[in-house]
Amino acid sequence: MIPELSWLSAASALFFVYILGEIVTGNRQYKPGDLLGPRDNLAPYSPGLGRAKRATANMIEAMCLFVPLVLVAVLSERTNQWTELGCMIFFFARLAFAPLYWFGVPVVRTLAYFAGAAGLVMIFLQVLPFTGA
Repeated sequence: MIPELSWLSAASALFFVYILGEIVTGNRQYKPGDLLGPRDNLAPYSPGLGRAKRATANMIEAMCLFVPLVLVAVLSERTNQWTELGCMIFFFARLAFAPLYWFGVPVVRTLAYFAGAAGLVMIFLQVLPFTGA
């Protein structure tokens, strides 16, 4: 498997960890009976659960960009050291982003976010029709 697809697989596994973080946090706040029903009358989210939900929502947005960029790079055979590095940066930035968001760490979380965005830009620049490989 080419490296970009390996990073895509790793990012998908990491996405699952984001979801698990939200599930664990939700199960700590609510009783099982609350979560097994329609959830119409749940108490407001605790700050921790709110952060976990926002982190997951942010990862959904990031994956909506990362997945097609990687697939376009691979399918168009425009992968190179920059797309591989972009994937690696994206993955490790998102790996750092989750716990930073969950535990409410300011500034560093934002830096991790922008590092991940820089990885996306690195991939994007290689798949533009007039640049790259």
